[in-house]
Amino acid sequence: MNEHGVIDPLHETNVPRVDWTKVDHVLLDMDGTLLDLAFDNDFWGHQIHAHYAALHNVSYENVVAKFEPIFRSVEGSLNWYSTDHWTQQYGFDIIALSQSFKDEIRWLDHAQQFLLGLRDGGIKTTILTNAHPDIVDLKHSVVGIRDYVDDVISSHEIGYAKEHPLFWKDAFAMTGISKSEISDNRVLFFDDSVPVLNAAISAGIHYSVMICAPDSTRPKKMSSTRYAINSFDEIWTQKPSERPD
Repeated sequence: MNEHGVIDPLHETNVPRVDWTKVDHVLLDMDGTLLDLAFDNDFWGHQIHAHYAALHNVSYENVVAKFEPIFRSVEGSLNWYSTDHWTQQYGFDIIALSQSFKDEIRWLDHAQQFLLGLRDGGIKTTILTNAHPDIVDLKHSVVGIRDYVDDVISSHEIGYAKEHPLFWKDAFAMTGISKSEISDNRVLFFDDSVPVLNAAISAGIHYSVMICAPDSTRPKKMSSTRYAINSFDEIWTQKPSERPD
């Protein structure tokens, strides 16, 4: 631990060294941080286009060309993540279609063990996700993700995506995180999105950690933040039984 907070960077890998006895609260993204982003990349990047093409008897390429500008126009906003918005745009029930592929929903390696270790260590955990509540319900129905954390907060409940500065004020209020916990660096945040991590840092969470391997079917991403890990086994090295009472 350095004189300014609870963790020191290992500069050669960007993996933070954490004194878990100094951590009060861990905030985590859901998709690409705890759950494998392969499901989301396949569903949103392929399956919805293929379904639309089949319904309207048009080519897959034409569907992609039609919807790519629509996606770009709302990137970073709540509509980007809204199943209601995309149900309206595509003309079919997005959640109903996603049910057909729910067997692809799975944990990232070491994520469950990490959450259980935090719980055993008395550290509060909250998922902060841009996923629509319907998607959270779907993921929970498959992997029981709510059972592993103290709370799950969707940005749709707050009214701003995590990329937006106003999200964080309400998120801190809803989680009960105090200004002193932020200023004393007793809160950690994990996410795979650089814009979201930058927003968290701007909100005061200096130790915001990038997940570089959010999708098990794709190559790891290059770290573009100060702190980064591939998976939680790199950071959770202290067993709960070794933690002081």
